[in-house]
This record gives sequence, structure tokens and C-alpha cells, in this order.
Amino acid sequence: MIKNELQYKRSRLLVIEIEHALSLLPGDNEFKSLHPKAKKAHENGLKRQLFQIKQELSEYDSLRRGNFDFGKLPEIEQIPRWLIQARIARGLGQEDLAKQQIQNYESTDYASASLSRIMQIAQVLSINEKDAS
Repeated sequence: MIKNELQYKRSRLLVIEIEHALSLLPGDNEFKSLHPKAKKAHENGLKRQLFQIKQELSEYDSLRRGNFDFGKLPEIEQIPRWLIQARIARGLGQEDLAKQQIQNYESTDYASASLSRIMQIAQVLSINEKDAS
């Protein structure tokens, strides 16, 4: 999951790099010398990675446009991801929530955050308001 603008920018660059690498494969002598199954595995691995990154970029773009169901409560293990998505959908950067140490919490998927802290962050994000969207 892309959690901030820096990761987003890095992911966009990675897409370009992978697409470039895929375009060079047919002319690469080392690639040509591989067993056909190894070639297929290598190419498929790059394509899977590219697909996953593009999905994450698409999700982040959607969240930045505010597309997020603030009324849907997640399973307990999904709360960290949900809070990150809510922050992005609200148009807030991690720096906007620095007083709650959001960068530290997100980097560890809220492992060190108490329930009361998570509730405070949810309140800042207006998650509990029915008309929040």
C-alpha cells in the first residue's frame, strides 16, 4: 500500500523502470540465453510486479480524489490500513497529523498506538461522522 506522496512518486518511477526493462528484454543477450521457462518466469515476475504497483497507484489516486467509504467499519486487523486510506482521502499529508506522530504509527501499521490514540486520529479524520464524505 502506498502511504504517502514520496512512496507515490517512487512507485511511479518504478513503473517507468519496469516498463523500460520489459521493453529491453527481447534484445538482451543474457535474457536470450536463458531457458524458455526461465525467460517466461522472469518476464511474468516483472509483469506481476508492474500490475501490483499500478493497482496501488490507482488506489492512491482514487483515495486522493476522496473516494473512500467513511461509514464502513473494518475488521480490527484492517484498522491501520483504513486510517491511512482515510487520511489520504481527506487530503491530509502525514505532516498534517504530525502531532499524533502519524508517520511513526503508519510506518509500523499502528503497532505502537494505543486504542485511545487510534480513536483520537479517527476523530481528527472525522471518521465517525455520518456525513463525513
